[in-house]
Amino acid sequence: MALAKAITLVENRKKDYKNLLEGIYPLTGKALKIGITGSPGSGKSSLIEKMIAGLKAQGLPIAVLAVDPSSPLTGGALLGDRLRMIQHSNDANVFIRSIANRGHLGGLSLSTHEIVDLLQASGKEIIIIETVGVGQSEVDIINVADVVLMVLNPDSGDEIQIFKAGIIEIADIFVINKSDLGGSDNKIGEIRNYFATTAKPPQIFATSVKENKGISELLAGIKQFQQEESGRIDEKRANIKRNYVEKIVAERFREEMRLDSGIADMLQTAAAANPFQLADRIVQKLKTGGIHDKKN
Repeated sequence: MALAKAITLVENRKKDYKNLLEGIYPLTGKALKIGITGSPGSGKSSLIEKMIAGLKAQGLPIAVLAVDPSSPLTGGALLGDRLRMIQHSNDANVFIRSIANRGHLGGLSLSTHEIVDLLQASGKEIIIIETVGVGQSEVDIINVADVVLMVLNPDSGDEIQIFKAGIIEIADIFVINKSDLGGSDNKIGEIRNYFATTAKPPQIFATSVKENKGISELLAGIKQFQQEESGRIDEKRANIKRNYVEKIVAERFREEMRLDSGIADMLQTAAAANPFQLADRIVQKLKTGGIHDKKN
């Protein structure tokens, strides 16, 4: 309950949320963060449900962040993914939370980093982050997850070609889900052909949630990746932290802009102004300190 309240505090940017985040940092950075992405209908949520069962059997504290599309009216999440995983929600070792993407095209809301840190501070050892499922724009998952799983279906047609210039290149592990439908060998061959010239092709696993097949092999593959690619994961985590700091700085500047009436007046002239010159003026004003800085 305390964790749920803390997430709400951070997600809604309530008073003192920054103090909370600053206080938990000695406790963060320990969990394995698994990002799961793929097109809508690929069975991501059903696959996660089976993964939770396998991880529970290992006695690992688990958290799942299901990033849902935001309502265009309220900004809230639809909570559909949490309903699919409801059978695990009463387990003391499992924490499941749906959060809104707030319309963020990268598939993740800006508060996702902070929420992941809260989950780590609470003692979760495995954090699964399921993105909205909107295709190439989901590359932002690489800025949060240690290992990225891309979920495909055997009958996904030319999906590999569609994703060629985008999300396929950030995946560490490919999962051909719904393999009970047949055709998974062809999809595996297609992926291998795409990565034929790379030094180390990604791992590929065929799974069937319906028949409960391939899940234990997938979990073993994730563990193997964690062990064999520890140096790469450390490098990813350093990049994640740099990206996070950049987002914090950008958010602080946006906050200053909202609080500075002078900048608000300047933005009123945006329709007729040269956008580059106006941006330079705003940056200069922020550098010299706005009203918010003077008050503090």
